[in-house]
Amino acid sequence: MRARKYNKRIEVLQTSSVSDGYGGNITSDVLLSYSWCELITTKTAYRSTDLGLIDTLDTIIIKLRHRNDLSYNNGLFFKYRGLRYTMQTEPINIGFEDREIMITLKQESIKQNNTISKAFDFTFDNTFS
Repeated sequence: MRARKYNKRIEVLQTSSVSDGYGGNITSDVLLSYSWCELITTKTAYRSTDLGLIDTLDTIIIKLRHRNDLSYNNGLFFKYRGLRYTMQTEPINIGFEDREIMITLKQESIKQNNTISKAFDFTFDNTFS
């Protein structure tokens, strides 16, 4: 393993139920840990058919050290530079040594309502005429 290979820091998060302080629970993103990783941007032809990817424009591949304190399931997601990425594939064990894993991540799209709210209402009601 090359020294200083992992030069990007990502956040590992999970959505879970958290107490809101008033006797109820809300769902919130909980930070599990920070991890150092190697970030690989995908090319269009790179492993796209092997992993079942069609559109690789918002897909990244990370290589990181396997951690026994994290269970890499579908509930995990990652944040890098403020963007939220979900796991596209299960972790691939590189070299079958349980030392380094590779995960394909897909950026979540931000879906917003297509409605525009009015900041000011400029309707005239003839109050001053």
